[in-house]
Amino acid sequence: MADLNLSNDISELKMFAKQKALQCLRDTAHMSTEAAFHFCRSKFSRYGFSIPDDMSQTEALHLLRSEKFWFKKIKTLATQKMEEVRRQLDLINQAKSAYCSVDRLKQHQWEKEQAHAFMENKWFCSANGELISMLDAYNSNVSNPKIRRAELMVRVKGTEEFSKLQGDCGWFYTLTTPSKYHSHYKSGKPNPKHQKLSVKDASEYLNSQWRKARAQFDREEINVYGLRVVEPHHDGTPHWHLMLFMPPEKALRVTEILRHYAMEHEGNENGAKNSRFKAEQIKDEKGSAQDYIAKYICKNIDGEYLDTDKYGNDAKVAASRITAWASLFKIRQFQFFGLPSVSLWRQLRRIDGKIEDAGLDQLRLTADSSDWLAYIIMMGGNNKRKAERPFILEYEKQIKAMFVDIDPKLLSNYAYNNKPRTILSVTSKYLIADKGWKLISSPAELGDCPPAPRDGRAVEPGSAGHRRLQADTR
Repeated sequence: MADLNLSNDISELKMFAKQKALQCLRDTAHMSTEAAFHFCRSKFSRYGFSIPDDMSQTEALHLLRSEKFWFKKIKTLATQKMEEVRRQLDLINQAKSAYCSVDRLKQHQWEKEQAHAFMENKWFCSANGELISMLDAYNSNVSNPKIRRAELMVRVKGTEEFSKLQGDCGWFYTLTTPSKYHSHYKSGKPNPKHQKLSVKDASEYLNSQWRKARAQFDREEINVYGLRVVEPHHDGTPHWHLMLFMPPEKALRVTEILRHYAMEHEGNENGAKNSRFKAEQIKDEKGSAQDYIAKYICKNIDGEYLDTDKYGNDAKVAASRITAWASLFKIRQFQFFGLPSVSLWRQLRRIDGKIEDAGLDQLRLTADSSDWLAYIIMMGGNNKRKAERPFILEYEKQIKAMFVDIDPKLLSNYAYNNKPRTILSVTSKYLIADKGWKLISSPAELGDCPPAPRDGRAVEPGSAGHRRLQADTR
């Protein structure tokens, strides 16, 4: 790895990636597929990269000879490593720059500007001539922060309503990592207990402890469902908030299990008892589940409806820093579990017109009216396997563009994209219309074929661009 300078600018990293891809192509041109694969993989692994064990050699070799593939890996490595260096140099903390470095924030803003400029000049055209700008498509789905926030609040509200119908109780938990993962105090002073562990190390630790807790829930047949929110401390170290619903008689046991795994490592260190694990029952007199979780959703998306974060920083500025942090480290900020598929919910909201199957059409109307409670009920409730659901979304595998010239027999699942194709109910099958959307640079590319007006309604705030979501986002 001595030949890779992670502080190089983008153009230099692109040149490095091009050189490595060309070396893999040139130096293995005379080799068999197996020999070439092992040679290129060895070169790739020098930089800490790996190829999945179940990926075919032909497919992997195609990637290892690709400049784009090398550049993506190198850019991610460089940006993450440089941010970790800034963290060690005392540049990421409440005293200097909360959540992420100033350089990372500038880079993220530049990336967003570049993406916006790209979308302004791209269009989607369907096979029958429908035309929509890429920017309009972005603004009408959950990539748009306002729509993302609205959908999350709709789902939180519906989940809480479902829990009350079930007679379940709600609890709010906060889990954080041992002191060795935290680089700085709020004052900006380095934490002497920090063991140079990275943001990704801390994230994996929390994930591993959660997996242990979920496994224990399964062993004891305890059904929990709800939402996880991941956000950073001021120094970039992640911590979790969990909004869980469960039968009242299981609440104390769920809390015991979560506390056990939260305190499993270094549980006796100073301050661990007060900071590592917190549990609070959600009570109506203090507010609904929406009230408990709303500020965390807003804080981690765009800061709307908030004045400041917990450290006194402007909420909108804090949100921009948090999203820059999450984007860099590939952090999934929000995750529901134990509940029906949101992918099917979104797909149903894109359908205009009645479906012949009465049950499926009723589900469509439920999604169309943003009624997450009714959707949960119609989908069979909480903690059901996909096969147990009355409606499921099936996908069609499509070969990725870069692998179309390779014999499909030589490809693994990594070479395919999954495209929603069919909605199955107990009694029927609904085929999702394929409009054959293609990305073009200008409507002029259509030549003499004028674009047809876009079918459907004007884009409104909501999920997937066709319907308005009503949610209390206080």
